[in-house]
Amino acid sequence: MILRKATTAYLLILASLTLIPVSVYLTSPTAHAMIPFTSYQDLQEFVHTSSCASPTPSLYNRGGLTTSPTPAGLATAQSNSGSSQTPAHSETNQQVSGVDELDTVKNDGQYIYTITNNTVAIVQAYPATNAALVSKVTVNGTLQGIFTVDNRLVVVSQEPGYPYAYYGGGAKPPTLDTGIAKPSGIATIYPIGFSGTTSLFVFDINNHASPVLTTRVEVNGTLAGARLVGNYVYLVATQPVFCYGEILLPEQIINGQVVRATPVQVYHSDIIDQGYSFTSIVGFDATQGSPSTTAKIYLIGTTSTIYVSLHDIYLTQPVWSQSQQTIVHRISIDGLAIAYMATGAVPGHVLNQFSMDEYNGYLRIASTNCCSQNGGPMPLAYAPVSQQETNVYVLDKGLHTTGRLEGLSPGEQIYSARFMGDKAYLVTYKRTDPLFVIGLQDPAKPTVLGQLNVTGVSDYLQPYDETHLIGIGQSGTDVAWENAVRFTGIKISLFNVTDPKQPTETSRYLIGGPGTSSPAITDHKAVLFDRTLNLLVIPVEVTAQPQNATYWYSYQPIWQGAYVFNITPDKGFVFRGGITQLQSGQLPTWQDNNLFITRTLYIGNVLYTISNNMVEMNSLTDLSELGSVGL
Repeated sequence: MILRKATTAYLLILASLTLIPVSVYLTSPTAHAMIPFTSYQDLQEFVHTSSCASPTPSLYNRGGLTTSPTPAGLATAQSNSGSSQTPAHSETNQQVSGVDELDTVKNDGQYIYTITNNTVAIVQAYPATNAALVSKVTVNGTLQGIFTVDNRLVVVSQEPGYPYAYYGGGAKPPTLDTGIAKPSGIATIYPIGFSGTTSLFVFDINNHASPVLTTRVEVNGTLAGARLVGNYVYLVATQPVFCYGEILLPEQIINGQVVRATPVQVYHSDIIDQGYSFTSIVGFDATQGSPSTTAKIYLIGTTSTIYVSLHDIYLTQPVWSQSQQTIVHRISIDGLAIAYMATGAVPGHVLNQFSMDEYNGYLRIASTNCCSQNGGPMPLAYAPVSQQETNVYVLDKGLHTTGRLEGLSPGEQIYSARFMGDKAYLVTYKRTDPLFVIGLQDPAKPTVLGQLNVTGVSDYLQPYDETHLIGIGQSGTDVAWENAVRFTGIKISLFNVTDPKQPTETSRYLIGGPGTSSPAITDHKAVLFDRTLNLLVIPVEVTAQPQNATYWYSYQPIWQGAYVFNITPDKGFVFRGGITQLQSGQLPTWQDNNLFITRTLYIGNVLYTISNNMVEMNSLTDLSELGSVGL
C-alpha cells in the first residue's frame, strides 16, 4: 500500500541526519552584507564566538554593514548550437533558458556523451546508420555529471574526504584514535563528517576517438551544484566547519598547482549561525586551453538548494529552529567576475530549485512553513503557525521583501512550483491536488487569481506554452480510514491557464497501477519535451496487480522503458507507444536494471533511449527500431 501521510517523521529524520544550521540571528531585518576577515585569528574568533560558545550565541556584528557593490557589465549568454549542418536536436531540460544544468547525458547533434559504469562513453550517434561507440573517458572519483561546449567535454566528479572531529563527553570508543589533541575537559572525539573533494576535468574532443585532458580543477568540499552559462562553468561546493581544532581553509588545485585561500579572501555574513560551511564558487572559461579561474569563498550556513539565472547565483541556507527561515544570498556572475551582492531571508523552506525564479529584477520564492499534522510543534523544527502552509515572497535586487502572499492551502504540503513570466503555479496536496494560479504583475501584491482542485498530485510542472502546463505526478484515491491517500499510478495532466481565474485540466493520461514510478517525478532532466514537435517522452517503470492476488495492494513490475506521446492543446495526450530495452516478455528486475531507460533525446528524426548498457535508436516517425550501440 502506498500512502502519503504527514511529513513529521521524515522531517525529524532529515533534521537529525543532515548537517544544517539550527539557529540564525539577524542583525537587521532589512539589510545584510558580507565583509572579509582580517586574519586567521579573526576568522577563528568569529567561528568560536558565534557557533561554539553556547546554545544561544550572542550577536556578533563585525564592522557593521557595507554597501553592496554595483554589478559590472553582465555577460551575454552564448548559444551552444552547432553549425548549420548540425541537425535539430534536443538539449537537457533546463529551468532557465541559456543556463545549462549538469546531467548524465549530453548531445551536440552528432555525438552522445553518457555516463555509464562511472565512465563517460562517447557515441557517434548521427546518422544512425553509422552509430558506434568511439571512446570512453575515465577520471578519478564518482561521476556527478557532464557539460559539453565548443568541442570541450567537462566532467564533474566527487571523492570522499577524511573525517572531521567532534568533541563531546562520555567514554572514548575503544577503536577510535585520531591523534588529535583534545581541549581541556573534553573526553571524547567522534568523527562526524567528511569534507570531500569536487573535481572538474576538461577534455578537448576535437578528436572524439582520442579525448585529451587539458584542465583539471579540484575544489575542497562536496558538490552543491554546477551550471554552464555561455562558455563559463560555475561550480558551488561546501566544506563544513567545526568548532574545535584547526580551521582548514578551502584550496584549489589547478593543473597540479595549489592555490590556498587566505583568511582575508573569505567573506562572512552578518547573519550569525550555529553551523557553518565554507561555500566556494569557482568559475572558469571551459573553452580555454589553460583557463584562469576565479574563486570566491563565503563562510555561511550550509548551502542547500541553488538557483542560477543568466546573471546571478542564489544560495539558500535552510534554518530549522523556532523560527523556520530560508536565508538567501545573491552572488552576481559575469564571466570571471563573481561578486557578493546581497543577503535576505524569507519564512519557511523551499522545496527545490523550481521554488525560485528571477524576473524583471525580482526574485520570487515559494516556501512552506511546516508543523505537525495535528497542529502541535515539532520537537526539532517548528514554526509559529498552527498548521503547515504555503507562502510566496517577492524580493528586490537587495533581497528586501517587496511583496508577500501567505497562508495558502493550510494543512497541505507544497509538491511543485513553476514560475512563468508574471505568474506562478503552485501545487499543494493532502487529499486533492489544488493548482493555484498566482498573479505577480504587481511585485508588491502577489494575488491568488484562480484555483483548480483535481484528484492526484502533480510533482513536476513543465511549461507547454504561455497558457498551458504539463503536470507529471501520481494519481490517488482517498483512504479515509487511514487519513491518507493511496497512490494508484502515474498521472500526466495538461492544464489550460488561458483564463487564470478558471484553470482547467483539459487532458489526463494514467499509467500503470500502484507502485508505478518515473524519474521524471523528481528529476526534470529525465523529461524530454519539445513543443515544435509536440513531443513528450518520459521513462517509466510500470507495475500491475498479479493475477489471483490475495491483497489489493499487491503489485509487481511488469515493464520498464520510455512512454512516447504527442501533445497538443486541442487533442491533449496521444500515446504513440512504448520503447523498452528489455527482451520481449522480460520482467524488469534489479538484475536487469542496467537496461532501464533513464534518459531520452532526439537528433534529427531519430529518438535515442539511453540506459547504462545501451543507446537504442528508433524512428521518430513510427518508433520502429533502427539499431543500437552497446556501451
